[in-house]
Amino acid sequence: GPDAPPMLCGVQIRVLVCAMLVVQNTGAVLLMRYTRSMPGEGQYITQTAVIMQEVMKGLACVVLLLKDEGTLASAWAKPAEALKTSVPALLYLVQNNLQYVAVGYLDAATYTVSYQSKIIWSGILSVVLLNRKLGPHKWLGIVLLAAGVATVQVAGSQNAAAAAAGDKDAAGKAVGLVAIILAAMVSGLAGVYFQKILQGAKVGLWTRNLQLAFYSVLVGYGKLATSPQGAALRAGQTSFFVGYTRMTWCCVAMNAFGGLLVGTVIKYADAVMKDVALGTSIVCSSLASVYLFDFELNPLFAAGIAGVIYSVFLYGQRAHCCGALTPPQDETAAPAKAPG
Repeated sequence: GPDAPPMLCGVQIRVLVCAMLVVQNTGAVLLMRYTRSMPGEGQYITQTAVIMQEVMKGLACVVLLLKDEGTLASAWAKPAEALKTSVPALLYLVQNNLQYVAVGYLDAATYTVSYQSKIIWSGILSVVLLNRKLGPHKWLGIVLLAAGVATVQVAGSQNAAAAAAGDKDAAGKAVGLVAIILAAMVSGLAGVYFQKILQGAKVGLWTRNLQLAFYSVLVGYGKLATSPQGAALRAGQTSFFVGYTRMTWCCVAMNAFGGLLVGTVIKYADAVMKDVALGTSIVCSSLASVYLFDFELNPLFAAGIAGVIYSVFLYGQRAHCCGALTPPQDETAAPAKAPG
C-alpha cells in the first residue's frame, strides 16, 4: 500500500538504520576506549581526531546534498539561519573533547551508561527551553535513569576498591565521571537547541549537518591553534596526524558516521526503535568490555544497567510500571509526524 515503509534489499530501512545505530553506539565507545588505553595507541592529539570526524561528516553531507539538490546553495542561502547553527557546533565540540577525556579514565560500560544521563538533561532542558510538558512517564523515567546511572557508578567504584588500585585510579575515575556527566549535559543542551532551530526554519537536515560540520571544523581548528599541541605543530615539532593508527582512523570514521546516523534515524525510524537501539548498545558495550578489557560485571552493575534500559522505555512511554501508570492516549503517545 502507499503507507508501506521504505525497504532496502527486502529489509525495512528503519530496521537497518537502528541496527547500524547499535553497531555505531557500541563500536564508537569501544574504539575510543581502545585508542586511548591500549599499548601502542593513544599517541594521537584528540583535538585532531575531533576535527577529522567533522571533515568526514562535512564531505559526506556535500555528497548527499549534491545527490538530493544538485547544488550546495542551500547551505548559505539564509545567512542568519546558518549562523544559528554555530551554537550547537560549539557545544558539540566541547562534548566531543569531554568524551575523549572521559573515555581515557572510564571503562566502556560505565562510560556508555553514564552518558545516557543526557536523557535527564534533555528532558529538563526541553521543559525550560521548548516549554514542553513532561508527563508522569517521563519524570519517572528521568528519576529511574538517574538511580540506574548512580548504581552503575557505585558498582564501578566497588570494583575499583576491590582491585585496591590506589588513589590514582579513584581520582582518575572521578575526573572521567565529571567529564562524562558534563558531556551528557552539553549534549542534551545542544540536542534541544538543535531541535529548537530545526523546528522553526525550513532548512534540510543535510544542509544543517553541513553547516554544523563547517562550524565545528572552524571552532576545532581554533581550539587546536591556541593549544600547546598547536604551538608544537607550528614549530614543526609534531605533525597533525602524529600517532594515528588504523584504529584511530576507524574511531574517527565511526564517530563521523554516528553524527550522520542521528539525522537518518530522525528521518526513517521512530523514537521507539531509537530507544531499543540504545538499550541494546548498552548491553553490547558492557558485554564487549568483559571480553576486551577484562571488565568485571557484578550484580549491582547489572541491576544498574537494567534500571537504565527500563527507564529509557519508560521515558519513551513504552513501559507502564506493570500497569501502575496509564498508557498514554494515541495522540499524546507519539509526537505528530510531519507527512513525507
